[in-house]
Amino acid sequence: MAIRPSDRARLARLAGPRLWQKRHEVQHRVQLRERVRFCMLVAMLLEIESIDPEATSVARTLREARAELTAIPDTPELEEADDDYLAREDPSWIDDWQPKPRYRPPPRVEKTARGEIDRLIGRYRTDCKDMDITKHSVFDLFAWCLSKHGASYAEAAPECAKAAKDLLLELDLLPEEMTADDLERSILFLHDQ
Repeated sequence: MAIRPSDRARLARLAGPRLWQKRHEVQHRVQLRERVRFCMLVAMLLEIESIDPEATSVARTLREARAELTAIPDTPELEEADDDYLAREDPSWIDDWQPKPRYRPPPRVEKTARGEIDRLIGRYRTDCKDMDITKHSVFDLFAWCLSKHGASYAEAAPECAKAAKDLLLELDLLPEEMTADDLERSILFLHDQ
């Protein structure tokens, strides 16, 4: 027996808040983990440029994200469960049955992270030679570090990945049990941005 559209809409209204709350919690944990990884990457890039990350906003942002993850408490099992949940969960059926407003404004063209990085790289390479890096955001510092290695994101990312790998090898910071896959995953975070 088929479910009537009115019953399906009522079920969507009832299930929506519970599903969105669970999804929001999972997405928040995933975003915190990504923020920690990104801050660690920017800290490594600042080390390559011989700048102490503690003097910038990176250290504060990293401490805040780690403290929030510690308060959850975050475990590898929870991280795996979150990844599984996001991979299988598709609550889009709720959107199909939610009432839609009559007027929909035209979609805005959103700025992409890569486009913004390219814009900042160009600015830092030409205009801002003597900038005070202690007052900039983590994202701005990321673009500033990339600007030291190339004129665009596509040119700078491989150079930074190589420099980061060399720095880790030079400082002997690679643990014994780290595999080549772990190293590639941690350094190639640049390519995922």
